[in-house]
Parts: sequence; C-alpha cells; structure tokens
Amino acid sequence: MLYLGLVHNVRIHIVPDGFAEKRSGHTQSVSRALSLLSKLAEEPEGLNLSELARRVKLAPSTAHRLLTTLQLDRFVRFEEGRWLVGVQAFNVGSSYMRSRDISHMARPYLRMMMQETGETSNLALLDNNGSSLMYVSQVECPQLMRALSKPGAKAPWTCSAVGKICLAHLKPTIANQIISQSGFTQFTRKSIMDESVFLREIGKAKQLGFAVDEEENSDGLRCIASPIFDEASNVIGALSVSGPSVRIEEQKLPNFGRVTLRTAKELTRALGGAWPS
Repeated sequence: MLYLGLVHNVRIHIVPDGFAEKRSGHTQSVSRALSLLSKLAEEPEGLNLSELARRVKLAPSTAHRLLTTLQLDRFVRFEEGRWLVGVQAFNVGSSYMRSRDISHMARPYLRMMMQETGETSNLALLDNNGSSLMYVSQVECPQLMRALSKPGAKAPWTCSAVGKICLAHLKPTIANQIISQSGFTQFTRKSIMDESVFLREIGKAKQLGFAVDEEENSDGLRCIASPIFDEASNVIGALSVSGPSVRIEEQKLPNFGRVTLRTAKELTRALGGAWPS
C-alpha cells in the first residue's frame, strides 16, 4: 500500500558500474527464453531442437541452454525428441485467465464498496499454488489523499488486511508454512512482530469475517478486508477498502467490516463460490 498526499519523496539511485551491461545480458536471455516458449505454444505437437532454433533464429546450442533452464522450472518438457510447453506455463496462463475473469466480475462490487465507504477499494487474489497474494484491481476514491495498491503488486502476508484474512481461511498447515517463510517485518511501530499475537489476530478475523490493518503496513493508513471463496469453499483472495486513518476512524471499523463482508459474500455467490459453513 502507498499512502499518497501532497508531498512526494524523490529518491536518486546510483547505478553501479557494469550494472547496465549485466542487465542488458539478462534481459536478452529472458527475451530469448520467452521467444522459445511462445513458439512452442503455437505447436501442440512440439518441435525438435533444430527446427525450434531455426524458427526463433538462435544457434542450437543457445536454444538448448535456454530450454534446459526452462525445463528445470517445468515451463517446457522434452518428450520423444521434441520440446513441448510444460505444466508451469499452463499454471501461469490459467492464473492470468482466472485473474482477468474475476477482476472483470469484481469491478461493480469494487465500485459499490468505494461509493458506500467513500474510500478506495481493492481486489487481491492468491496465485495458483497459494504462495503469494497479489493486488489485481482497484477502484480509487475521489479524495485527494487516498490509498493506492498498484495492480500487480504483492500484498504482504502479515501486515495487510488482505493477507491476514486469507491466512485466517487457509488450511492451518499451509498458513503456518507461509508465516514461517514470510516472517514478520517491522514496517511501522504498529506492525505485529509476535507470532502468538498474530495467530490470535487472524483467529479473531476469521470469527468476525473481516481483518483490519491498523497502520501496520504504512503509517496513517487503515485497511479492512473480507475473503472470497471458490466453489469448494477454498479462499481465493479478498476484497478490501483502505484510506487514511484520519478518515477511517476506529469507530467506523465495524461498519466498514460489515460492508466488506457483505460485498465479499455477494461476489463469492456471483463467482459460483460457496461461503464456508
């Protein structure tokens, strides 16, 4: 989350010697690898190395080096002398399609939340393997000072309302693994750094149906979020409203929670999902 006001900080970054050349080389390798993947996506039956290298205008040795790297991450596979698209490429594509479809369906609900609360509304979705949470859509409020979560930005697990409410509804073993891997970061003086305190916090959020970020990710910013579910009652993301704490006062939190919870239930039904019993 970014808290925008009238003053903007300007940072000057000094680029180390040789960085541009290294970045250029890395960019070229990524571009070539994506070209190979794109060409394979056009051929359901796959291609042998020489034909694939010819089509993307690469030396066979270069193509083979990039393909083996992609193979390690399961973006491509090698079967009976031919290279084909791998399962991870399918997972990424499926994630994009799911995000696009849900984002489109969520827009009216985000607008409704923004109009009802007067604050910016957001949609965050879990990726296919549930290891990260990303903001994918937003409806900004008309206020000069407002909270912005750039689509494509990852939400922190332990100090964001969307992260808390998703952890609250994930299976305990998965939630504990995510918490262990992500750890706790002191973004502000209000960030929760004690695991037992945090677990009580998400337990309370699960009971209420909404979680609150009490200036834990950014000073002066509050956020309230409720979960959305798929047809098997698995949490797939969350809706939230966020804004400056001078406007979202503590006494408003229960009402904001009711708004996000009601809207999340309505969106879940619209997506064909099932609210857990």
